Amino acid sequence: MTEYDSYREKVERRHNKALVEVMEDLYIKNNLGPSVSAKQLGMPRQAFMHFVQEYGLKQLKFGDYKKKVMILSERQKVR
Repeated sequence: MTEYDSYREKVERRHNKALVEVMEDLYIKNNLGPSVSAKQLGMPRQAFMHFVQEYGLKQLKFGDYKKKVMILSERQKVR
């Protein structure tokens, strides 16, 4: 078992959810940064970022942001 697996199990037991769901709540829905999210989950930032990469959460978080910015800029051009 790797160190990352132990963090995953610890968080999943504490929250009774899959790690990806807990991370989506903190990182995407609550819009918290990686340092704050990692601290709330009781893991190092490096481990949190490992899981962000593993689950593709960065693309989810910032993909929506880019779409919103593009829509707003298109609306301003129309005016």
